[in-house]
Amino acid sequence: MELFLPSILIFLLAMIVVMVLIPQFSPIIIVSLAIALLVGGMYNHFSMFINEYRQSTWQNTLLLFAPGIFIIAIFIYLFFAIGSFFTGGKVPVPVMPEMSNPSADSATNSITSSINNTMNATNSLFGSTENNSKKANNTVGRLKRPVNNAKNNSNNSKNNNSKNNNSPPNAITRSQLGIV
Repeated sequence: MELFLPSILIFLLAMIVVMVLIPQFSPIIIVSLAIALLVGGMYNHFSMFINEYRQSTWQNTLLLFAPGIFIIAIFIYLFFAIGSFFTGGKVPVPVMPEMSNPSADSATNSITSSINNTMNATNSLFGSTENNSKKANNTVGRLKRPVNNAKNNSNNSKNNNSKNNNSPPNAITRSQLGIV
């Protein structure tokens, strides 16, 4: 119990320092204080466990310097990272090669090639879809009946029907549809 209370008091004092005093310091003072505490902690640790470090092999003594080396590496990285913002250099971006879409002709799958053969045979019989859509659009355009000439067309249909014996009397003729 005697060791428990002092450690709680030290912990509470450290919390007060961290919450109240440290935010009031400038960044340079905080970095200097962190370095001083790290060096002091390493010295205290090394002086406390010097015998254990002497009895270990020589490779393990290098572990003592690992935190310092790591911190130096971080500072070097930060130095170059911050310096790269002020150099104004550009990072080269590689050019991506053109991507080609694979066609069904190059497929090795037998089902895909048979579907492709069927589609090619259908296109050769009926023609391409562009030609079919143009024909459909032209046909629709030709079948439109002119609205303004309705009276004239009715008169012409009587005359045309008398000439055409094959069509019924009320049939629409090709001239009324606009088909030439």
